[in-house]
Amino acid sequence: MSADIDPRLARRRRQVQEASARRRLRWLVGLLILAISGGIVVAVFQSSWFSVDAISVEGDVRAPVLSLLEEAGVEEGVSIVSVRAGRVEERLLTDPWVAAAQVRVVWPRSVEVTVVEYIPIARVTAGDSWLVSSGQGAVLAVGEDLVEPVIDVDVGAVVPGQKIDDPLVLGALEFVAALPVELKTDLVVEVDDQVLEAAVAGHTVALGSATDMVQKAVTLAVLLEEGVPDGAHISLLSPLRPAVSNPQPLVETSPEVATETTVSS
Repeated sequence: MSADIDPRLARRRRQVQEASARRRLRWLVGLLILAISGGIVVAVFQSSWFSVDAISVEGDVRAPVLSLLEEAGVEEGVSIVSVRAGRVEERLLTDPWVAAAQVRVVWPRSVEVTVVEYIPIARVTAGDSWLVSSGQGAVLAVGEDLVEPVIDVDVGAVVPGQKIDDPLVLGALEFVAALPVELKTDLVVEVDDQVLEAAVAGHTVALGSATDMVQKAVTLAVLLEEGVPDGAHISLLSPLRPAVSNPQPLVETSPEVATETTVSS
């Protein structure tokens, strides 16, 4: 035989159960509101109000920036929320011509892209001719003839995007980059027994090892500006003490000779 429950205890039990039910209801209502709110937010950001309608690009000359952006999922009509600037920059940097890239997401509907391209400064002969950037040995293209200075150094097969670390190539690039523009016409730098030699403005120039290349270029520019005989041989093995071999006219009673003059810089 069970005893009757105390009315006060029964009332307290009902109060606890009702409070627990109210808490569960509030929790469920909160989840429902959160889900509805999230759905609304997603719908808004996926709407045309937040879709990309303007893409500006600066600095591109050779790099196919628009194609690269499309590959990275950036094109007109996509949600601006989906544009990740860092990821897009990484994609742009995979192109051999792109040295640096910056992507800015401008809310609510614009993307701004700025790229800095490598500057081709020399054509290096290695099977097919190829282009490299200024002083950095970056292969930009293979088999193209866009620049006139030639570096005749065979480093084997190369592909766009490859970095060349051959010290002779890097030294030759440094020399070419430091020369005035007017001296780059018909310029050829080649390797003879692991030393560099150049043909510049009708002169044969001994450059020696791939060191002090900027100083050698500056010294050569000064010598040519001051004037040296046509066809003279110039030695820049020591750029601070250049030597000029002046061609002499033929003399009937003696063989052709050349006198060497040391020029103080």
